Amino acid sequence: MTAPPELTAYVDAGVISGDDVAAVALLVEIASREPVPPTPDLRAWLALSLALRAPRDGHTCVLLDEIADWAGSIDLTAAGHLDWPTDAELWQQSLATAGPLVGAADSRTPFILDGSRLYLARSLHEEREIARRLTTDDGGIEILLGGPGTGKTTQVARRLIEVYRAAPDTRIALAAPTGKAAARMQEALRNRLHDDHAPDEVRHAAPEVRAAVEAARPVTIHKLLGYRPHGTPRYRFSADNPLRYDLVVVDEASMLSSSLMHHLLAALGAGTRLLLVGDPHQLASVDAGSVLGDIAAATHDPAAPLADRTTTLTVRHRFGPRIGGLADAILAGAPGIQQALEILSGQWTPAADRRANAGTPPTDDATAIRWVQPHTAAFDDLVAEVVAHARGVCELAERGEARAAVDARQQLQVLCAHREGRFGVAGFNALVERRLGVAAGERWYAGRPLMVARNNPALDLFNGDMGVVVPAAESGRSDAAFPVGKGVRLVPVSRLEDVATVHALTIHKSQGSEYAHVIVVLPEQPSRIVTRELLYTGVTRATRRVTIVGSDEVIRAAIARPIRRATGLADRLGVHRPS
Repeated sequence: MTAPPELTAYVDAGVISGDDVAAVALLVEIASREPVPPTPDLRAWLALSLALRAPRDGHTCVLLDEIADWAGSIDLTAAGHLDWPTDAELWQQSLATAGPLVGAADSRTPFILDGSRLYLARSLHEEREIARRLTTDDGGIEILLGGPGTGKTTQVARRLIEVYRAAPDTRIALAAPTGKAAARMQEALRNRLHDDHAPDEVRHAAPEVRAAVEAARPVTIHKLLGYRPHGTPRYRFSADNPLRYDLVVVDEASMLSSSLMHHLLAALGAGTRLLLVGDPHQLASVDAGSVLGDIAAATHDPAAPLADRTTTLTVRHRFGPRIGGLADAILAGAPGIQQALEILSGQWTPAADRRANAGTPPTDDATAIRWVQPHTAAFDDLVAEVVAHARGVCELAERGEARAAVDARQQLQVLCAHREGRFGVAGFNALVERRLGVAAGERWYAGRPLMVARNNPALDLFNGDMGVVVPAAESGRSDAAFPVGKGVRLVPVSRLEDVATVHALTIHKSQGSEYAHVIVVLPEQPSRIVTRELLYTGVTRATRRVTIVGSDEVIRAAIARPIRRATGLADRLGVHRPS
């Protein structure tokens, strides 16, 4: 069957894509061989195309009850607008015309209508299996939630020490969704073990126990599961070949997609315990699903199956009350907008909100927060500050002080909401290099801050690893210095395959990192990708200072706009646990 020509208008409106329409057409053609072939009407074509698009937009399903949110640029109030009813029942009636393509929850059809949620069959299977495993596991799965600096690493160190002290031969795996997060996990654990302010049970653990914890090397979850992109099966470890560990600890679990969580749970052996650690308010996975956020939402009800296995840490130790107060105001959404603006404009003091001040170090002062409007003299001064910092890193690198250059780079980081444009990563990087006098086409100048953009296991470098270019001992060559413990590892730049300059980087790429001073640069106009979670993630990368570049309008819009990911997992993890 040929797709209805009316669909072209919906493609032009950006609601669906031509590729999705073509995929639905292929499925309709295949199903036409069935005894009762499908005869989808226009709305059925739209719904099926939306279901195919949903995973690319981070959703595991299409919520027909909230179908107005999926209308894109269609004006639902204008006369003569494109057909887009907001009544879920009308869409369900239309899906009935798709016949053998759409079935109920246990049907063997490519699309599943589960109540008012329309899924791809695979997405529903993964979501149901996640819920089943999480809610029926007998205490083997625990969740540790908390924002930046609330002591999650300390709790993980305590747990590992307890386990190794009780049974030195315990098999433990540490993992994270990305190579950068795994490296950060190892660094944070090592720092905590050597921190004079760590709890006694951490600082005074037996040397052999501390050595065992320090020797545990975190890996990516893909590596843990033996992922083979072109292999069959795709994952070496699965229900048929489970992982042989007693305990698996996963950090930065907010970045877990629904699919990766499904494969991880499926690979756990019968006696394997799992500890998920993360901040549910940070940005979710770039792929479909918001697993940790759904878990946190479900456990708000103390009667939920996971509630008694979830620990939430609330007292911050990383930054002071002004940054903490701003983070809280952002998370509050629309009711917190006024407080956020008062903090940014210097009209708020910690005494005004004791919650933000509880447990934080007394190092915070009025300079911890700065608000800069674009296109002002203050913005020009800020750019000069960024350039001066970059020049200082270059000077350290030119003198061969590799570790000092790496440490200096950590003192200030520009984080942009967008990739392109004057206020995006590309624009800021170009501006800084132009002010530094970097010649066009000059890639490996001393002091260039860079980020690995693709995993390179042969060099033990992973997506997100950051370093600084320094002159090599051999004249005419350059190395990239990557931090390792208190030193650096030098890698010839000729061996680096895919790296990006990071005088500025996206907020997404900064997740899991921390910097002394963070400059969060927002676009000039409100944007659908600038959300509450994005702003919160950017602000909480700081340890001492936050500067936000953006107008009142853009900041208000960001705080008021939460990430909306359509999933059914929170309901399945709730008290009633729909199947």
